[in-house]
This record gives sequence, structure tokens and C-alpha cells, in this order.
Amino acid sequence: MPREFDGLQIAHVSDTHYGPYTSLSYLQSVVERVNQLKPDLILLTGDYVHRTPLAIEPGIGLLKELRPRLGMIAVLGNHDHWEGADACRAMFKKTAIPLIDNAHLYLTPDGLLNDAKAGATLCIAGVGDLWEGDVRLSDALWGIPDSIPRILLSHNPDVAESIPPEARIDLMLSGHTHGGQVSLPFIGAPFAPTAYGAKYLGGLCHGPQCRVIVSRGVGLAAFPIRFGVPSEIGRITLRIDA
Repeated sequence: MPREFDGLQIAHVSDTHYGPYTSLSYLQSVVERVNQLKPDLILLTGDYVHRTPLAIEPGIGLLKELRPRLGMIAVLGNHDHWEGADACRAMFKKTAIPLIDNAHLYLTPDGLLNDAKAGATLCIAGVGDLWEGDVRLSDALWGIPDSIPRILLSHNPDVAESIPPEARIDLMLSGHTHGGQVSLPFIGAPFAPTAYGAKYLGGLCHGPQCRVIVSRGVGLAAFPIRFGVPSEIGRITLRIDA
């Protein structure tokens, strides 16, 4: 990793789920908390709306109030497809937050660029949703110089299991599982939307080819309760190994 990015602060926000279970006032308080962290970069990993297309404009529009120093990037999740992927894309365009489903952008000390340039550069790539979109990793990574480190955004962490050994991914960020949203004493999470049990419930996980940080999410889905699994905003600091 280029030394210019040693100490880079990333805020990871996922699964805001504006809708009947998650209020706009609560999400406004989340935006304020994220801004208080003064992140260099904000990465958004999907599911911004829940159970109604009417949530798209306010639920995504609120995100424009986030204030990263260098930039903000997003991918869509399965709920965004269920409520209207085209409308979600249009709203992201209106808020000027780039979506990188099956694409990538480059981060420099001066901000985000479409093309790689000489000097300190990181690549932020993204794939479409595993359940409802298209996961085209080859498109997401196409043309990235071999020497540039890559962070991959995927709403669903199960994508980590299908990354081929030859694909360089240095870190993957995901959401989707909510930590199960409920964790019972001595039992754990009775349910989580993943094919790999407790492996990708939350926190720092280890996929076959790369480490995966899975957000337990901000909002609520499926049922209007959390128990034993607090909502979270991820704060990630990039460091060069000594």
C-alpha cells in the first residue's frame, strides 16, 4: 500500500433500510455520527431502502449529507433491487454519489478518479448484488494495474467464496447479514441470510482468498427488533505493516 494512505480513515455504512422499521430521524443521527468521525472515505454497501419504493428518494437522498474528506462510493443491495433498482440508481445519480456495481474507481490523496494515474493510488471496486443483481468480478477488476491494491465492495459477503485465486483482492467490505439481527444466549443467531452459517455474521472474517469486514448494519429488516446485535458504523484504519 502506498505510504500516503497509511492511517487512511474509512467509514463503512451498510443496510440503512429506510422504511417502516427505521425512521428518517434515526438515520439523520447516524449521518451526524459518521460525520463526527471525520472520515477520509465513506464506503456504502447496500440496502438503503425497505419494503416501499416511496423510501427511495428520502432514504438515499439523506446520504448526500455525509461529508467525507476525499469521497464516497456505493453499491446496491438486494432490497434496493426489490424496491426498484433503476429508481435507486437515478437517485444516486441525483445525489452525485457514484455507484460501482461491476465497476471501479481510483482513490488518490486528492480524491476519486475514473482512471489510474502515476503516484499513490488505491482501487475501490464493486460488484452487483448476489441475489438480485449480476456479480461480474472480471468487469469490476478489468484494467486495474497489478501493482494497485484493491478494496472490493459487495453487499452480500457470500461473494467471497467465489473469488478465484488469481484475482487480487486485498480487502472486501460487505453487509447484508445484520449479524443475524437477533443473537440468543447459548444459541447465537437463529437465522441469517447467508449460505455459510456463522462465518459471515459480522466483523473481520476470513474468506478463501481475502479478509472480509462484514457490517452488522445500521437499520432493521425482516422484523422490527434487534437483540444482542447492536447497530454499527464501521471505522476502518488502513495501516502499513511494520
